[in-house]
Amino acid sequence: MSMNEEERPAAAGTAPQGGGAKRPFAKRYAFPITLLAICVVLAGFLIWNSASNRTGKLPDQGAAADFTYNDIEGNPVTFSDSNGKVRLVYFFYSNCPDVCPPTTFMVSQVQDKLKEEGIFGSKVEFFSVTIDPERDTPEALKTFSSKFHADYTGWKFLRGDEKETAELAKKYQLLVTKDKDGNFGHMNLIVLVDKKGRMRDFISPAANGNPGDYDADALLQEIKSLL
Repeated sequence: MSMNEEERPAAAGTAPQGGGAKRPFAKRYAFPITLLAICVVLAGFLIWNSASNRTGKLPDQGAAADFTYNDIEGNPVTFSDSNGKVRLVYFFYSNCPDVCPPTTFMVSQVQDKLKEEGIFGSKVEFFSVTIDPERDTPEALKTFSSKFHADYTGWKFLRGDEKETAELAKKYQLLVTKDKDGNFGHMNLIVLVDKKGRMRDFISPAANGNPGDYDADALLQEIKSLL
């Protein structure tokens, strides 16, 4: 389950028959309440971030955490090795039922625009990190990424330890959750990192369906502002 702005707790079920006791409210609705909390935090963050960017200069949002994960060929990829390039970092999972596929499609459009200008891979790189490595095997990531014609010379699809990845997302100021049934929730934002390894913006893609969300052209302009 991916995090959307319109996510709401499920309606309460009917009372159990035969005198069975209901589970406490907190247990029954823990995951929907958590998702609602993510929505509230995300909405507040986007309002603040939009206001802070009105000056036209992207603020320094802190250092981007370094990491080393394996790509779809099993080769280790260290994020800091790409210093000197502008980067996009996106936490996703291939079984996402809503926002991850259209967001990845939008990123693929940016990839094609950068390739037309001859700077994809050499000056700009993308890092898509799965939050669901158990199901997102290298084969699954190959299948998913091939749908979007990903050019692996400049777009890395990475996987590591699940808990470690959730902690890494926190370092990128993003929240990832997982309920007892294995359903994921996450803040659907793309992190823009400059050539020095500093986080400069948190992009809300058009897939989120909010006023002012970025399309491919808007994201391209933000990338180019840091070159």
